[in-house]
Amino acid sequence: MASLLRFADTDYFLSGNFKRDLETNHPILVDPLWQGTKLETDLTTFPLPTLSHPKSFCLVTSGSTGLPKLVPKDLEQIQRELDVWLHHAEFLTFFQDIEEVIVQVPFCHLYGLLWGYLLPKALDLPIMTEPRERESKSPSLWITSAPQLQFAVTQRKPLPERAIVSGMKFPVPLARELRDRGGISLLEIYGSTETGGMGYRDPLRQNRFQLLEEVKFHLVGEGEEKELLIQSPFLSQSFYTFQNKDWELVSLPPDKYYATGDLGDTSELGFYLLGRKDRIIKHKGKRVSLDRIESEILGLGLDGQFVSVPIQQESGDTIGLFTNSTIPLDELYRTLRNELPTSHVPRVIVIQNTIPKLPNGKTDYRTITKLCLEELIRLKQLQENSKIPVSIDANTPIGIILKSILGYEPKPNDHLVYDCGMDSILFTEMMMKLEEKLGTKIPEEDKQTSYFVSLSGLEEYVKEKLYLQ
Repeated sequence: MASLLRFADTDYFLSGNFKRDLETNHPILVDPLWQGTKLETDLTTFPLPTLSHPKSFCLVTSGSTGLPKLVPKDLEQIQRELDVWLHHAEFLTFFQDIEEVIVQVPFCHLYGLLWGYLLPKALDLPIMTEPRERESKSPSLWITSAPQLQFAVTQRKPLPERAIVSGMKFPVPLARELRDRGGISLLEIYGSTETGGMGYRDPLRQNRFQLLEEVKFHLVGEGEEKELLIQSPFLSQSFYTFQNKDWELVSLPPDKYYATGDLGDTSELGFYLLGRKDRIIKHKGKRVSLDRIESEILGLGLDGQFVSVPIQQESGDTIGLFTNSTIPLDELYRTLRNELPTSHVPRVIVIQNTIPKLPNGKTDYRTITKLCLEELIRLKQLQENSKIPVSIDANTPIGIILKSILGYEPKPNDHLVYDCGMDSILFTEMMMKLEEKLGTKIPEEDKQTSYFVSLSGLEEYVKEKLYLQ
């Protein structure tokens, strides 16, 4: 039996080709989006590894480096995992009275393969890839993702009565909105290509995942959040990495615990997932998950895609945000300040038309971090070059305060962001100097008013405040 590369789209599975391949070959399932990229060259130029177990195959994945990894699976192992979910009472309630399953995720990844293809097949349910108008009163079920649900909510499209999601920690704002709407039940699957399914939760009502009985685990590390290590019958005991133009086999020691790379804590209520180990920083004295920030912003339903990255500076790590949104910068900052915890508000935001991608189609965090750092340095230099020492008291004119920040005194009706280029750092400095002039803190609700967009507006606001005092 040969290892054959398969750019496995939906038709590959629904036509029965995957099932036929397993009888005579070892299919290596690749996302069709990889076609035409450097990853396709690596996969097609060099000999593929040979699998020994009958009816085995590989799922191709890659991390933030963009380097491909082949994760072997075999039908016997997959069937054991299917049996667990098929005998799980809470899981089965999602399929009760269902006439068809709408699958909105790729079948060539583990989540789509198990929950979108093999489980519906085992339950003898038709598989559809798009919702359609239905006369039946039976509940609808989507195998989907948080971004797909967010898109449906934002576009005011019909939602299913039930949905199974995976791939990221479900955004709290989206969960809140769906809970307020009512009429939808959710189940979130926790796991990865290497580990298989590890647990589940109802993201509308539960903050912690319930780990499967078959999964043994313990936590290691220092501090409040520790790394989750597991033993599981669904864990792949080996994988191939592409090193020096060859596929190198990495095998896990038998009876050893596998480090998932996920940080969190556990209690009698379940496992709380803080985030990926390499995506957590200490910001303003708190441990912050950059993945969680992205999830929270996703739940706000804002236009565009948002990527959160760490920026290292002398005073410690801070947060950069990269987006292709068309939302004006000041409006974006205002929304994030209102909706996110203080420790999650980015120090700098970079807006460009496109999000940098790796050859595998995943986000290029390294390039984005470089762009955010360059923007932070530029803003700091601009601020330092335009510094004009000024002693501020109740009699200091607003124009002089703005000149000390911008380097010049703007025209009365110039918009401080659009016309003068003021960013969040300069805005914060302006607030501090205005509070020094007023001798009191400016309420957050006041900062959201139109007074703060121009010199004339600021003068009007300060006059009213001084008068009221």
